[in-house]
Amino acid sequence: MQMITKIAFANAKYHKRKNVLAGIAVILTTMLIFLVLTIGLDMIDAQKAAINELYPSWHGLFRNVPESMIEKLPAHHTVEQYGLRSDLGYIRDDGTECAMMYMDANAMELYKVSLAEGKMPEGENEIVVEKGLLERLSINARIGDTITLTYQVSTEDGLDFAQKKDFVICGFLKENQEQEEKTSYVLLISDAFLREEIPEEQIKYRFLFQVDTGSANDTELIEAEIRQLAEQFDIAENDIKINTDYLWANYVDPSFVPIISVIILVVALAGIITIYSIYYISMNERVQELGKIKAIGATRGQLKQMVLREGLLMALIAIPLGLLVGTGLVRVLFMFIPNLYQNVIGDTIKTLIGNGEIELLIPWVYFLAAGVALLTVILSLLHPMKVASKVSEIDAMRYQNETSRKKERKGYTEITVGRLAEVYLFGNKKKSMITICSMSITGLLFMVVATVLSCADPVEAANSSILGEYEISPVIEFNNKEHPELEWREVQQNNPLTDELKEEILQIDGIRDVECYYGTYVVSDVFDGTRERILGVPESGKEELEEGIIEGQVSYEELESGDKVIVDKNLLYWYPDIKLGDVIDVTVENGDKVIHRSLEVAAIGEYDLGFSNYNYLIMASDGIQTFSDYSSEMYFHIDAEQKYDEAVEESLKALVAEYGNIQLASWKAYFDEWDASISFVRIGCFTFLGILGAICILNMIYLMLNSVYVRKKELGMLQAIGMSDFQLLKMLQLEGLFYTMGTLIIAVGGGSAVGYPVFVWAKDNGMLNIRSFHYPMEATILMTIILVLVQLILSFIISKSVKRDSLIDRIRFEN
Repeated sequence: MQMITKIAFANAKYHKRKNVLAGIAVILTTMLIFLVLTIGLDMIDAQKAAINELYPSWHGLFRNVPESMIEKLPAHHTVEQYGLRSDLGYIRDDGTECAMMYMDANAMELYKVSLAEGKMPEGENEIVVEKGLLERLSINARIGDTITLTYQVSTEDGLDFAQKKDFVICGFLKENQEQEEKTSYVLLISDAFLREEIPEEQIKYRFLFQVDTGSANDTELIEAEIRQLAEQFDIAENDIKINTDYLWANYVDPSFVPIISVIILVVALAGIITIYSIYYISMNERVQELGKIKAIGATRGQLKQMVLREGLLMALIAIPLGLLVGTGLVRVLFMFIPNLYQNVIGDTIKTLIGNGEIELLIPWVYFLAAGVALLTVILSLLHPMKVASKVSEIDAMRYQNETSRKKERKGYTEITVGRLAEVYLFGNKKKSMITICSMSITGLLFMVVATVLSCADPVEAANSSILGEYEISPVIEFNNKEHPELEWREVQQNNPLTDELKEEILQIDGIRDVECYYGTYVVSDVFDGTRERILGVPESGKEELEEGIIEGQVSYEELESGDKVIVDKNLLYWYPDIKLGDVIDVTVENGDKVIHRSLEVAAIGEYDLGFSNYNYLIMASDGIQTFSDYSSEMYFHIDAEQKYDEAVEESLKALVAEYGNIQLASWKAYFDEWDASISFVRIGCFTFLGILGAICILNMIYLMLNSVYVRKKELGMLQAIGMSDFQLLKMLQLEGLFYTMGTLIIAVGGGSAVGYPVFVWAKDNGMLNIRSFHYPMEATILMTIILVLVQLILSFIISKSVKRDSLIDRIRFEN
């Protein structure tokens, strides 16, 4: 076997062109597997570390837990650690909101809330505050100072009337790095003050806890235990909250392994196809060599070992290089990745990396990437090993390089450059098809992903999220005794969406039109007593309303009667028992009175969020106005000359501030949100596919290099009888163009055929808010340009390399 190793080593040196290209493929495969695993795990670890730094550590939370149950819940064997929180009310002042709450020491630990200085409140008038809150309220105070605060107590009927009280500051909460743009704060009160403000029998707690994870080490099992505990104590579904972010960051997510496995499988498959095709093609040129070795006594097993060891020698050099290159790229890439997070998570990740709290390089990933890459090489060599073992000594002696053993090449009375290229390409159909198919697989995957990403358009996503460029709506709030004017029944009677406001909006330069959509709130047993909104669509939205119907049939005119509605299919997720023809009995506020109506489900529709605005019952605007004697204006949808105009937006903000009881939404805000998330996905996908493409392009590079190498003598003779350098270059370009066009036909054609069903699936599943199909023309053109450029540059380089040897040496060349 030592002799086999020596032969394999000698072959590796002799066939260095093949092994260098196969080695590059292995380097890229190893690097990509390493990068996918390392970057993926690093991003997950970084997010987990940031979550553990910032987010609460409780597993589950039960709301509205009475004091009588507090003694029983902690005794359950599932509960490992627990804390109590009770919300008293709120402090609200000019856009600033502060929750007043009681928390025990365990709750503070589970919420990751701690004191910067001072002590916890014990006395009835003692509080712990955030310094940022005092700054927002323009209060200058220190520990021990007395301040006056206005607050509202939250009761079973909503927020009570505002009241003032003097409090003594006994401590300050530790603040995070978000303080500059923060508008929501926490203020801690004592148990004594909680019991003074709320009768003991009415006090409700939030029971936050961690479960015993001894037998539940993955997220699904933990969630199941939390829900089982809630069921045992009759906790309502709406009162259960699971800390999914924390669970994901600290326990095994069952979906992680399949996702990573699929990605690694795709990378390995691309490597296998490329390495296999390179070695398979080389087998045809090594028939004589292998036959001679077999003739002097080598067995089939030894021939297989010879091919395998040659590949493994190449892998032993290429795999470490791939890991080395990947290691350098990880450090470079992770300098930019935190910038992709447009929130405090990104800043926290930067801090944690800077402090060395996140280890970017994971030792076991090196072994896994090397193992997968080595397995890729071995699998790639299985068929070439089989081919080598079946070589016949007699056939090997008869074999002449490119001449088929079954038939002679097709001849021509007149030779042209095109015919010379055709003779080679179609004389080696199997090689040509293997090369085209291996390149096409990656190209097809590229087209499918490009199709999905081209349909994920942040402009369309923003367009579907808001109707027009801006939206103004009244501020509506229920059960706030301090602000009864915000109750819907009061808004109806003093609706700020007036004709005067509409005229003021139209006076702003850059505004083209304002369209009013109507609405109201209804309550029904069908909706479990909760409020649902009905949207009233004006006649300008008639076409979109009717086109959105996916089940049943009703006209806009029928919806003007006020007793028929279209149900948005999103409502069926919550109330799946609703069906066509059902009659829903509802109660509606008509100013200070309540009226009863019956609504027939005439159709089921599917609408963009910008159109429905989460109003899942829809009818004509005239129908809505039969529900009330007062105003039912719900939204002003504003059509502007530009999607975003800073001056227009500032004018609208000034108008909103002047009125005070209206709010503004903008197309630009939705666009920024979607653009950030889609760009993140796009960068990752195309980087991954770009490296995959490079692996497969190596196949074409090897085949073209090999085609010249094995025909060196033939090309020398052609040039000796008059073939010019330009004609040689043209012939090589035609051969390369054949591979390029074959790849493009399969990749673009197949990718286009597969891409549309994938788009339909992505749209139906709400992926990236995809709304309509867009053919990935830019990606197609880019892929075409890259392939054409690669083959043109490669043809030029190869033609130049041919001329390095003299014409005599080329004619004398023996492969």
